[in-house]
Amino acid sequence: MITRRELRLQREAAERAAREQADGARYAGPDGTRAPDVADAAASRRRTGMPSTGRPGYGAHGGSAPAETATSADLRGFHLLLLDDEVEVSDVLALIHNKLPDLQPHLDEHGQMRLSRHSRLSVGVDLEPADVAALGVPDWARHAVVIDCPRDRQPTPPPEWHADADGLHEAFPAGMPDREEERMLSLFLSIASRLHTGLRLADEADLPTRVIIPDPDAKVDLYLYSPYWLEPAVALEFVRRHAPHAFQQALPTPDEDVLAQASIDDPLFDPSAPVVLDGYALLVPLGDIAESAGSLEIRVMEAEWVPPIIAAHSEAPQIEYHVHWMDTESRRYRPDQGRRFRRMRGEVARLTDSIGAELLVGCDGIGLDENGFLVTSRQLRE
Repeated sequence: MITRRELRLQREAAERAAREQADGARYAGPDGTRAPDVADAAASRRRTGMPSTGRPGYGAHGGSAPAETATSADLRGFHLLLLDDEVEVSDVLALIHNKLPDLQPHLDEHGQMRLSRHSRLSVGVDLEPADVAALGVPDWARHAVVIDCPRDRQPTPPPEWHADADGLHEAFPAGMPDREEERMLSLFLSIASRLHTGLRLADEADLPTRVIIPDPDAKVDLYLYSPYWLEPAVALEFVRRHAPHAFQQALPTPDEDVLAQASIDDPLFDPSAPVVLDGYALLVPLGDIAESAGSLEIRVMEAEWVPPIIAAHSEAPQIEYHVHWMDTESRRYRPDQGRRFRRMRGEVARLTDSIGAELLVGCDGIGLDENGFLVTSRQLRE
């Protein structure tokens, strides 16, 4: 069965091919070759596999701007969550409830939802083709959910070395979002990632149209929460069902000086007593996937903090099982990943999901993806 993700990729590939063909005809030189800047841009799109609207200013080839519409004029001053024809506003509300469980996933009589003291969501409007063209958003956008929040910015530009997978450092060159705006954009970028959609940022002077389409596969980690503690041997058995070469990392052994100091600090301390674990780690080498794939680490410990959606389901102390990917070059959050890296990341993600599903059933817990949304063992096994 073709998944929704595959259908989207096919559609985006077709759109890219059409744009590149049109660009080639428009910018061909006398000898039939393409101008270097257009050819380079097309090659970049082929390498990354991302749609051309995924970074500020993409898709702008000059020429006359599309005609303004009443809808586009009303929307320009707001951040917009873009939805395609397969996503409903109710899906967005349900995901907001995952992150903010104190908020009921319903709109009021005015078609709005208050997100905080200073921010609110509006049901928004359906987009006609003329609105899509005027706003400079992808062709698949059919609806815009309106995000009304303050404009809070850091006072200095992001440092040159700063980069993130979503391209916020490019979208906000004078200063990154801060405080309330940062919280709202983080929330809706995570929702866009989960729904495979995008976010159009509010227009600002001296900046081009900015549409961010998060890479939905960039977040690989899983967080599992359970009131039950799995002993290392039991957890390792679950992990080895999918990674037979997994092993438990050795625990540090305190030396004599440390034990002597512990005896001084606590007269009741017994150095001969068995060690009671308050956490451990299991390691899965990923060299069979790729040399640069690194390893998976399953970190098990009592959670010092639990997400609100977990706290809403259980008042008991929670054990956190964090399935964490560590690639050797720490590239996983960099923007514009190459095809080879994305292929490797996909294999790692499938293994992560398989291990996570086993642990989730084994500890009878609740699972969250790296964006903080609920996942079930069945979803992880699909």
